[in-house]
Amino acid sequence: MGAGKLGSQIALRLRGNGVRVLASVKTEKSRQRLLSLGLEAYTDNRAVVENSDVLILAVKPVNLPELEFRVDKPLISFVAGATLESLRRLSSRPYRAMTNVGLTAIAVAGQHDELVNSVLTHVAPTFWVEERLIDPLTVLLGSGPAIVAELALALVRAGVNIGIPWDLAREVVLSLMASLPALDDRFGLEKLAQYVATPGGTTIKALLELSPAEAQIGKAVEEAFARISAPRR
Repeated sequence: MGAGKLGSQIALRLRGNGVRVLASVKTEKSRQRLLSLGLEAYTDNRAVVENSDVLILAVKPVNLPELEFRVDKPLISFVAGATLESLRRLSSRPYRAMTNVGLTAIAVAGQHDELVNSVLTHVAPTFWVEERLIDPLTVLLGSGPAIVAELALALVRAGVNIGIPWDLAREVVLSLMASLPALDDRFGLEKLAQYVATPGGTTIKALLELSPAEAQIGKAVEEAFARISAPRR
């Protein structure tokens, strides 16, 4: 229910892994968009609620109060800020989850259930966490792709500033990002700087200049986290 930017990506990943997916949206235009993607789509939530084994909720927070149903089926909510307690008006088996448009990973909170775990692992690597971690993960995991993209672009622009052509700088930065998991396995992110930075070299100079930026990144993530619990306007 709610097959917009995030919901449609989840639906397509599930369908690609052999799961039958029923999607509901609010408008006929949106339904036609989903049909063009090969999804089974409706403009009525009842079709999804009545014919699904597991319900996945990906509506905007402001639209959550509009939903009117009550089931005993698992309900996996990707709605930012919606607590397990608030979701119990819709299902006796609620789950809070968070991922991102890249579907790089899923964090889920609630009583562990093999059916829910099976569905989610068809989408992305899944981590079961305490509910208190879902809100901060909404920032780190959910907003992460946009934040990382901005950091990568900043590094691209910095490369262009010292004379590297844009396309080449972009390729180099993307290759650096792609290499991080392997470098973490080999050195550990915490020790990588120590390994690369030689005394009096270029790396340590760059890292020292980055110190204020690290504090700013921490502040930005903290402010984004504070917005989750702020009153909606």
